[in-house]
Amino acid sequence: MTTLLKVEQLISEESKNIIFRNLSRILDLRILDIDVFNKTIALVYNNPYVLDKAKKELERVGYSLQPQHSL
Repeated sequence: MTTLLKVEQLISEESKNIIFRNLSRILDLRILDIDVFNKTIALVYNNPYVLDKAKKELERVGYSLQPQHSL
């Protein structure tokens, strides 16, 4: 499954690097793109549990999510 997450606090290359570093640790999750201009993160995963884990990790490091859109 592919999902696009909207993250309002994604405003700089530094935030992009923090998000990339923290989400890269999650097994079975592939980061397709982190777009600072559009404030979005495109992810690929096979299990809904993996997406929940990614959302919790983003919130843990201080990034709140807007409603998501499946691709």
